[in-house]
Amino acid sequence: MPEPPPPSAADLRARVDRLPDTPGVYLWRDADGRVLYVGKAAALRTRVRAYLGAGDGRPLVRLLMRRAADLEVVPTATPQDALLLENTLIKRERPPYNLRLKDDKSYLLVRVDRRHPFPRLRLVRRVRRDGALYVGPFASAKGVRRTLRFLRTLYPLRSCSDRELGERTRPCLYHQIGRCVAPCVLPVDPAEYATLVEGAVALLKGRDDGVRARLEAGMLAASQARHYERAALLRDRLAALDAALARQEAVVPDPRDRDVFAVAQAGGTAMVGVLYVREGHVVATRALPQRTALARAELLHALLARFYLRGKVVPAEILLEEEPADREGLEAELMRLRGGPVALRVPRRGPARRLVAQAARGALAALEEHGARARQAAAALRRLAEVLELAAPPERVEGYDLSHLGGSDPVAAMAVLVGGVPDSASYRHFAIREAAGGDDYAGMREVVRRRFVAGEALGDLPDLLLIDGGAAQVEAARHALAAAGMGALPVVGLAKARLAGGVRSPERLVRPGRAEALVLPPEDPGLRLLVRVRDEAHRFAGRYQRTRRAERQTEGALSGIAGVGPARRRRLLQRFGSVEGIRQAPFEDLAALPGIGERLARRIRERLERAP
Repeated sequence: MPEPPPPSAADLRARVDRLPDTPGVYLWRDADGRVLYVGKAAALRTRVRAYLGAGDGRPLVRLLMRRAADLEVVPTATPQDALLLENTLIKRERPPYNLRLKDDKSYLLVRVDRRHPFPRLRLVRRVRRDGALYVGPFASAKGVRRTLRFLRTLYPLRSCSDRELGERTRPCLYHQIGRCVAPCVLPVDPAEYATLVEGAVALLKGRDDGVRARLEAGMLAASQARHYERAALLRDRLAALDAALARQEAVVPDPRDRDVFAVAQAGGTAMVGVLYVREGHVVATRALPQRTALARAELLHALLARFYLRGKVVPAEILLEEEPADREGLEAELMRLRGGPVALRVPRRGPARRLVAQAARGALAALEEHGARARQAAAALRRLAEVLELAAPPERVEGYDLSHLGGSDPVAAMAVLVGGVPDSASYRHFAIREAAGGDDYAGMREVVRRRFVAGEALGDLPDLLLIDGGAAQVEAARHALAAAGMGALPVVGLAKARLAGGVRSPERLVRPGRAEALVLPPEDPGLRLLVRVRDEAHRFAGRYQRTRRAERQTEGALSGIAGVGPARRRRLLQRFGSVEGIRQAPFEDLAALPGIGERLARRIRERLERAP
């Protein structure tokens, strides 16, 4: 018997109008019945109706609805049940529009707003459709920051905020040392300033713009005049210029910006290799693993849609090894994001084809390395499922740890393993708000409850919770899970080894409802995996606790100083690390910090010298 045809648009609208406004899960399917997207809703009719109207203008939704032909809904009793069911269906169906770029890295970009009469070079990680120029990406954060410091010696552009620019009444220290022309108070010609901006942008793009020749001529002249200090300074600037311009040889003869994508697949895992090509040079590479068995065309379509929605620069040309599904719709959405033409090309020969081959080699090498790590992790997860009597190896493990110093500044952290590998982008920290400092049981209840009330805002639901502690901490976590409607999630505690009488006790696994702790050999792969996530949570919580403590100490030491509010206290802490770091910092460094200046630096230094 033939399959019935998919419903028409009118049928879909009529069906949506009949949906209940109760919690549930909805699945969009294509004309062949494949699941494209799984979502959850607190009110099904209201949420699904938004897909059929013009209210949801997100590019990803527009691309989805170009291909969606049928709808399936599953009502649930509570929103928590919907969350659990959504999590299960995504893992089972692996729909393309639910792909998550968990290992995607946001490289630094330099933003220049040429509409401002006196632009500044500002480091950002996301592109906004605001009319500004974005230069990059830059693979090395340290390198681009060093380059910006060097650029100030050649092009003395402002580094202060717009607010500081408008409020200053006298030049700052940067002007005094020749690293800012002080447009805040001096009569700087915007046209001359724009020339400085264009020179800095040219260097950031890898063109020396005649700077090298000028530096060499100045160094020679200073040397001949026996101004050796000046010559040495220009020599150092020349070396810094060479480092700033250090790139590999151009890989394509024309200077167009391109992104290049290639895919390697094996055993239900796909590795997407990405090359960023700027003005003919490969400036950065990336490998993005995905757990999916999608065909290459489907994967490229779904991945590109998500990739550029995350604030990436959309170049004028994107090179692919294969035509993506719904190329026309994808190009249209990318053109909207870019605000200009975008071409998706599958090159067959020449330099562009060699770029795609380079991306493919990188993807294959990354896939092989990922596979070796995944096999080790899979063995550890199978062992973990065996010893904890789980129905299946846990794909996502979340570990929780608390940290405080004598009850002060209590915090907690969540570390995450996905497929047995740390997923640092999913780590989260929490400031304890309700539990008293030092009450670890109440603190654990609070943190676990807050994590699961937040739901998918803090990531996919885990398959296993690891609690740093013994039976009492595990019981506190179980109470919190029950209160959040997640009582079915497995929980295990990891009690630390203790030293007593010169003998070190082993790590102990604490399972709910079991009187005896489970002791595994130190080399057991399942135990080592749990120790790893516990240690990651401990490290992350400890770092956040130190930051909070330093912020409090800084706030106390700097409280009452006119002109030093919360924002400037944070800036001081980020730059110098602690109150002692501020106290020991050279006065010039303190005064040069944006927003501080000499007068305020003097007040800060006087206050800290009087403090105990």
